[in-house]
Amino acid sequence: MADWVKVADAGEIPAGKGKRVSIKGRALALFNLDGQFYALEDTCPRDEGSLSQGDLFGDLVQCPVEACKYELATGTCITFDASVQAFETRVEGNDVQIKLE
Repeated sequence: MADWVKVADAGEIPAGKGKRVSIKGRALALFNLDGQFYALEDTCPRDEGSLSQGDLFGDLVQCPVEACKYELATGTCITFDASVQAFETRVEGNDVQIKLE
């Protein structure tokens, strides 16, 4: 069964930025793309960079270490053969929530 877990207030992540959040011992990167929130595993599998510290380029986040670019919606890397897990998000009131399986 899936659980929805609050990870942030919607106003604490400016548009075009990311933030590292922790849920049940897992580090996730939460991004605000013009009011739509996306969540990915935070660690790049190629170089262990923190994706939450990466820059956004449209609907992509670039790892700050090796420039791997990941799709926010799917976690698929478009520059190398790699991927990270993507998580479903929703906003309830002011709460940004992530769905955990």
